Amino acid sequence: MKVSACNPDAKPPGLRGLLYGAFCWFNRHIIVLRGIGALLRLWPSLGGRFGLAARASAVKGVMTRPRSFSNSAHAPDLVAGDYLIAMDPGPTYDADRALLEKRLAGLNVQADADQEAQRRVTELRQLGENSFDLIDDYLMWIAFHAIQPVFGTAASEVAAGAGGDVKDMGLQRQYLLEIRYVAGQLLAGNLSTLGVQRRAEVRADSLRARIEGVSSDLQKAWSSPFDVIERNAVGLAWISHPVTVQSGALVVQELLSRPKVYRTLRSMAAKAAGRVWADNGFRECVRDHVLELMRFRPIFPLLARDVPRDTEFETGGRRNALCPGGGKVAIWSIAALFDPRAVPDSGRFCPHRDWGDEEGLRWLMFGYGDRQCPAKDYAVEILTSVLIGLLTMPELRLARDDGKAITYDGPLMSRMRVRFARQA
Repeated sequence: MKVSACNPDAKPPGLRGLLYGAFCWFNRHIIVLRGIGALLRLWPSLGGRFGLAARASAVKGVMTRPRSFSNSAHAPDLVAGDYLIAMDPGPTYDADRALLEKRLAGLNVQADADQEAQRRVTELRQLGENSFDLIDDYLMWIAFHAIQPVFGTAASEVAAGAGGDVKDMGLQRQYLLEIRYVAGQLLAGNLSTLGVQRRAEVRADSLRARIEGVSSDLQKAWSSPFDVIERNAVGLAWISHPVTVQSGALVVQELLSRPKVYRTLRSMAAKAAGRVWADNGFRECVRDHVLELMRFRPIFPLLARDVPRDTEFETGGRRNALCPGGGKVAIWSIAALFDPRAVPDSGRFCPHRDWGDEEGLRWLMFGYGDRQCPAKDYAVEILTSVLIGLLTMPELRLARDDGKAITYDGPLMSRMRVRFARQA
């Protein structure tokens, strides 16, 4: 078996656009990917012939062997420069990860996210029957205020740009849109059309210029050489915020598709009343729901790995899959999250499931093993605050009477129009 790298750059524009459209369609219709994943789990040897790891045991096996199945597959998608997500194991990876963990440890995302969520809830309640954009008017600001302290005194200047007014909401909104474009390239990679790639590259250049413009402040806050700071500050900006926001949009989309679950949580929030933000038991319950909602609608349902040398992986079937060097392996994580061999009653929505020895699999949307996202706990805390805020609002509905309630920009959800349900 040899799975060669797909090279859209060598394909004619029409075919390239078709591949990009197909990729975006599959990302929006996660149930189709789950169905294909179920077939791959059923016939793991067939998947192995094409370099597709689908069973939970196979996915975990590939993700815990980073020297044989390299994260360098992500490198072509990182238009903003090198970052942890595409590094192979080694001193640079270890040092960068330690730096990021140190910076993240100084955050108080729960308090900051709670504060901004409460402020946004108060504002949005005044809209009455008017619709609003859950992404642009709610999600992106909560993530922004929870994450921006990682840049220290430079946080506001990064968003405002050189010479910009740090209190100008328009400049901040422009910045958040720019990094969204850069993050979109991570999902689609070189499958993107040339126009999409060009936009991402321009925005990546802008982001690097923003970071360079506050180099002295960052060096004081981070106490590291600037080349290290630049690489990680740029990476944190375009990974942490857009991915958290997009995950939040997917979580809300999945929740609204489950009205019974949504109403049960709203009832619990109503009973907590004035203690809703301080009730640790309720917060833990919401956090469990966030993880389960992400399992049903993960932002990265598929991942690729390079194969730098001849090796093989255990498919979970009777035969291992041979992987000649120079090829790729596709990790069908959406299939692993629903593998009944590892996840009891996997098709049922069960936030409080006992994962037993598979607790690590519960977090598979953030990676697995030593290479799990260092910000996973912070992201889930932000999304928990987001959801608590929504549960304190009047009941929400997708605003379908305003045209399409959900619109997309490539693989990313760019708008989610909602309104409060009319009371009988």
